[in-house]
Amino acid sequence: MPRHLLLWLLLPAVLACAQGLPDPASPAPQPGQTSGTPGKQPFLRSLVRDEYRIWTAPFRPANYDSHAMKKYGVPFLLISAASILSDRETSGWLPNTPDQEIWSGRVSQMGAAYTLAGFAGGAFLIGAARRDRHAQETGWLALQAVAHTQLVAFAVKKITQRERPVEDKQRLGFWRGGDSFPSGHAATSFAVATVFAYEYRNHLAVPITAYTLATAVAASRVSARRHWVSDIFAGGSLGFMIGRYLYRQHHDPSRPGSRVERTSRLAPDVGFGPGGLAVSWNW
Repeated sequence: MPRHLLLWLLLPAVLACAQGLPDPASPAPQPGQTSGTPGKQPFLRSLVRDEYRIWTAPFRPANYDSHAMKKYGVPFLLISAASILSDRETSGWLPNTPDQEIWSGRVSQMGAAYTLAGFAGGAFLIGAARRDRHAQETGWLALQAVAHTQLVAFAVKKITQRERPVEDKQRLGFWRGGDSFPSGHAATSFAVATVFAYEYRNHLAVPITAYTLATAVAASRVSARRHWVSDIFAGGSLGFMIGRYLYRQHHDPSRPGSRVERTSRLAPDVGFGPGGLAVSWNW
C-alpha cells in the first residue's frame, strides 16, 4: 500500500466537522433541541451514531464542499505529508538524553485517557452537585470526546501499525506491527481541550490554558521518544476535529458558550497565497 494513502485514514475525522457545522445562513437550532447532558438521548445510541458519522464522512459528497476542504482537508493532508517525510530529521533536533525522556514521560501522563476521563468526570460531577448545567454538559461532552478519540485512534493504530522512534530502530516503518500513528495522548488531550475551549470561549483564560496543556502533552510525547512529530500532528488534528464535532452536534445553544459565527476565534484560518501557507487567528 503506498504510504501517501495513509493520509486518508484520518480524513474522516477531519471532514466530520463539516457535516456537523450548520450553514450560517440556516436557522439556528432552538434552545434545548440538542444537548450534551445525559438524559436527552441514550449514551450508547449517541456514541454509535456519532462514530458512524465520523467514519462515513468521506463517503458523503456533501462533505466535500470547498469551505471544508480548503480550511481543513487540504492543509491537513499537506502538513501531514511534510511532517511524515521530515520525521527522521526532526527526531534528531532534541538531545534525547535519559533525563529528557523520564521527565517528558511524566508530563505526558496528563494526557493519558484515565487522567482526562477523571478530569472530565470530575467536571460533570461538580456541575451536577452545583446544579450547573453548563459545567455538567462540558464534562459529559469531554467524556464522550475521550471515548471517541480512544476508539478512532486505536483503530487507526491497528491499521497503520507504525513503529515507534526507538533509538536502535529509525526505520519510520508503517505496517510493521507498531502502534505509533497517531498519538493517542495528543488526540485525547486536544479533544478534551477543544470541548472546554468552545464551551468556555467567553473566558479567554480557558481556551489558552486548555490548548497550552494539550500542546505540552503532545510535545512531551516527542521528547519522550514515544512518537514522531507527524504522529502528534495527526493525533492533535484528530482530537481537535472530534472535540469540535461533538460540541457542534450536542451543545445546547441556550447555555453559555454559544455564538453563531462562521469562523471561530479559537480555530485558525488556513489559506494559501503567492507566499505559501498562511495561518492566522481572528480575535
